[in-house]
Amino acid sequence: MPRVHLPGLSSQRLKTALQAIRSFTSRPLARQLILGLFIVQAVVLVFTVRLGTPPDEQNNIDFVQYYAHHSVSPFFSHQTPTYSLGDKTREIDYLYHYLMSLVARVLPFSQPMEDKIIRLFSVLFAVLTIWVLVRLLQRLKVSEAAINSSLLVLTNLPMVLLLSAAVNNDVLVWLGMSLGLLLVLRLIEDPSPADVLWLFALCCLGGLAKRTLLPACFIFGVTGLIIVMRCWRSLLEKLKGTSSKRYFIVALIIAVLGLGLFTERVGGNLIKYHSVQVTCEQVDGTAACYNFWTNIRARSLLEQHQTSVMPLPEFVFRWTNDSFVNVVDIQTQFWRHEVKPARVLTPLLVLGLFVGLTYGLWYEKEHYKKEVESRYRIYVFAVTTVFVLVQLAVNLSTYLHYKVYGVALNGRYIIPSLLPLTGLAALYWSKMLKQRPSALVLLGSLLVVATISGSGLLMMLRNTQFYRG
Repeated sequence: MPRVHLPGLSSQRLKTALQAIRSFTSRPLARQLILGLFIVQAVVLVFTVRLGTPPDEQNNIDFVQYYAHHSVSPFFSHQTPTYSLGDKTREIDYLYHYLMSLVARVLPFSQPMEDKIIRLFSVLFAVLTIWVLVRLLQRLKVSEAAINSSLLVLTNLPMVLLLSAAVNNDVLVWLGMSLGLLLVLRLIEDPSPADVLWLFALCCLGGLAKRTLLPACFIFGVTGLIIVMRCWRSLLEKLKGTSSKRYFIVALIIAVLGLGLFTERVGGNLIKYHSVQVTCEQVDGTAACYNFWTNIRARSLLEQHQTSVMPLPEFVFRWTNDSFVNVVDIQTQFWRHEVKPARVLTPLLVLGLFVGLTYGLWYEKEHYKKEVESRYRIYVFAVTTVFVLVQLAVNLSTYLHYKVYGVALNGRYIIPSLLPLTGLAALYWSKMLKQRPSALVLLGSLLVVATISGSGLLMMLRNTQFYRG
């Protein structure tokens, strides 16, 4: 194949600059600066964005405050349905709200400041996600430069920034996905009793943090069970000779606690209501829940439903497009988008992601028999893809029910998969252009500059109604 010469690439000065960029992005200092920039941007948003502006933030705040003012226990048997909450006595994903309510109880501030302090916990969870994600990508043999480049793009996406600075439980789904993948790979490589317990605890508690994590928890649980069945003898030997008893005991306590909470909520719902997710009507009846906002919306949607249904291929195309657009151009009823991201940005990022992953399928086909890391990457690819397909199936089911497109369709639901997939795409691009390092650095720099200048914090803060109302 003839070598492609990029315009100006023959300039020695440009080549030297590109080599310097590549060298710098491989250093630990680069990651520290990326993480520091992300933290600064997220904290700025914590204290500037109006409360209730990010997607579903007001509902999360209301649930946290209800716990803070009504129940020290995570369980309460009765609650009068309200417009914003409906009935929460049998809610699956309550764990985040309960833990944050304990924080609200001890803070000596008024509620607006309480909510902003709780937002800081989202920043912490996002930083933990990045820390786990880096270790996951390192185990997948992604280069330091590729990891840093993908992080620089991810941490400047508007939806990632906004949710990292909002009262929400979506950030825990990011953390749960990355942590689950890392624990599974650790178990495959070197099974340990403590990691078995940590994975078991994650599978129990993940869905209680947010139910969108349940499909991934199911896959992690099945994978973990297969590993235990294959390696139970060596696990028993390691359990007898383990030197880290405290670490194991802590993992055991959390696993038992997770099993108890999962059994009480999911098991209790299945036994009494024959459903994992219980509706307000099932608990309190139709009359009591008539003015719950989801029921008001449902009645409105049924009145405006269309007579025809779009073909499945058209739905899949529109869903994919809108999901990715929403990660870059946030859709929320309290932000009017007076200043929007550059139009070319989303297509550019999606093209980079899909071309990289498409090449990756061919690359792994050639390497999965020879490289153990290739099999790890295939597992990550499969789990994250299934997770996205589940979100697609849920939206399709909702569309077929109401016959109104776009209900509960939000790009934030695919972010847990985008985090590791973006790192993999960066790896595959480096493999694709390994003979053209200057072109690779030029492409990476283009995506980073386009993301930061075309969206990110600067674009968000230029929307004055975002923080002034």
